[in-house]
This record gives sequence, structure tokens and C-alpha cells, in this order.
Amino acid sequence: MLRRMWFLLVACQSPEEKITPEPLELPEDPAEQGAPVGVRSFTDAEVSLEIWYPASDTVSGEAGEDADFNPFISQAVRDVLGDFSLPLVPTVAVRDAPLRVPEKTYPVVVFSHGLGGTRLQSVDYTTHLASRGYVVIASDHPGRMMGDIVPCLFSPPLEGCDLSGMGGEDPADADVRHVADLVEGWADEGWLAGAIDPEKIGLSGHSAGAGTTATTGPSDSRFDALLPMGAAVASTTETPQLVMDGTCDSIIPDADVRAEAEAAAVELVRINGAGHLAFSDLCELKLLDFANNYLIDREDVNPALLSLLVQLASDGCPESTPPAELDCPAYLPLETSDEIIRYYSTVFFDDVLYGRGPGVEKGIFPEAL
Repeated sequence: MLRRMWFLLVACQSPEEKITPEPLELPEDPAEQGAPVGVRSFTDAEVSLEIWYPASDTVSGEAGEDADFNPFISQAVRDVLGDFSLPLVPTVAVRDAPLRVPEKTYPVVVFSHGLGGTRLQSVDYTTHLASRGYVVIASDHPGRMMGDIVPCLFSPPLEGCDLSGMGGEDPADADVRHVADLVEGWADEGWLAGAIDPEKIGLSGHSAGAGTTATTGPSDSRFDALLPMGAAVASTTETPQLVMDGTCDSIIPDADVRAEAEAAAVELVRINGAGHLAFSDLCELKLLDFANNYLIDREDVNPALLSLLVQLASDGCPESTPPAELDCPAYLPLETSDEIIRYYSTVFFDDVLYGRGPGVEKGIFPEAL
């Protein structure tokens, strides 16, 4: 009701007072950035979120905010390792930029991060979708966040160690459902009132977040499109689904994803030469260098967990070499896989949530199988 009142209010205002929508004039190439992008944070008793959205042209040309992962490393870890700083990841998102007033409401995409990640882990992906006319919301998932995992590398574990997300109940399930609850409320109240469509929500995720997408998505009718990346396939769902993976992924083998996708008869885009982290920006953090510089030679480190996390933190990164058994001479450059991910995620969500564009077609990129 309040959404209809908002549009009636806009329509009934005088020309001097009227809030003028800013049309989305998008480049023809779905992989190319569209509108400027804004970003805001939100925290309540249940979730910590990052929200990216189409921003007003008034911020065109302004520098975007760097994504800073350092706050995710606890003081307990810093007390042991000493002073260090993870690299900042540049983004196009302008902090607290004015929302682009829509001609029609924006669909929403909810994003779920992987094991050892954070809500900021895939900013190239999330900001791109925002530039193309989506409000994208990513939640931290306590129990599988970077800040939960790193303290567990030590023996004995440091304060804050939490491996609950490595088995058992999915800690992200409640988070993404709560985000869907928030979207329903925000459609009528707050700074997004009248600008988002709670009847058009996509769910996407990487690695463990792909598992959340594949399990929570089909069980919650509020999610209208599913895009898991680098992991699981929703095997029983009528909800439209696109799966993306890499042929050089040593964490979740391509053959396993192919078999699941074929059994479920869902669309699969395989990126030839991509590793596990191609669907994130975590390679920018140089975590292999961090492990070599701060962790490898320590006697108080859990070697088994360190070995697992070093593999997870470097799979797909250009400075790493794919395992010999994968028969991959080198990982595909990230700028190539980034473009493919931007392209196919955009045409998929455009088709399902906006009802526009060509949809998913193969043969656009030689590296996309």
C-alpha cells in the first residue's frame, strides 16, 4: 500500500516539487558498467549487511570506496602476528550516494559469501549488478566468515575461533531469509521505500554461499531466480537457475558440478581455466603471501587447517599454479573470467527478474563452455 502511495505522491506533486526519475540508460554490452553505484551498510541484531544500488548521476566521476577487509581480522590475531595490513580492493561504489530514483522498481539480488569470505568478497560482481539496475544485498555469515576462521589456524585456537560453518547446519540460511524479510519491509519504509520490488528477488552465492543458494533458494518461495557459483546445484526446484563454475577448480571439481547440473537439467556456464576464487575478489588480498610471510614457519599453527585454507585462499589466483591432476597449465586471467561472470549474471537476472534481454546463450566467449 505504501509503495502505491509513494508513486501517487510523486505523480501528484507540482513540477517544482516533483521527484524526477533518472532513467537507466544501459550500455548494450551486459558486461559493461551501467549507472553509478552507491553503497550503504546496515546492521541489526541478526545481520550485518552491505547494500549496493544504482546511484544518481550526480556522483558520476566520484572515486569509489575501497573495500577494506582488515576490520575482519580480530585483535587477538593481531596480538599474535604483529602489525600487518591486507591490501585494499578498489570498487566503483560511492559511500552513501543518493539513490537513483527509478522509473520502475528495482529487483533485488541477495548474495551469500563462502567459507573464509565476507560480505565484501565479490564486490566486482555485486557492484556490477547494482550498476545494471539491481539492489544487491550481501550479509556476513558468522560461523564461516574470515574473522571466524583465521583464529582457528592457531594451536590452541585464539579467541573468536568458530568453525561451525564447516559442517552441520548452514549458518547462512537464517541470514538470507532475514534479508528477504527486511526487503519486504524496506519496500514500504525507509530510504528504499517505493524503489525496490519484493516480488522480484534473486539469490546468489559463491562456494558455501552457492550451497546456501541451492538449498535455501528452492525452499523459500520469495526467491525467484537462483545463481550458485563455484559449488552446488539446486537439484529439485522449479525456480529458474543458472550455475557457473570453473574447469580448474580444485576445491569443488568441475566434473561434480557438471554431473549435478546434467542430472537437474539446469543451465551451466563453465569458465575454462577458472579456479575457485574467480567468482570473488579474494585474490586481491594476496592471502598466499600472507600465509608465507606470517604463518608457514610458526610452531603454534595448526598445519592441517593451514594447508586446507592455503589451498582455498589461492585456488584460481594468478600467482598460484593449478594442481597437476587438473591438467590446467595456468589459471585463466581474472579480467577474462570477471567479464564472463558479469555478462552471464546480468543476462540471467535480466531475463528472469526484468523480463528483458536475450537470456543465457552460449558461444559469446570462447572461454565459456
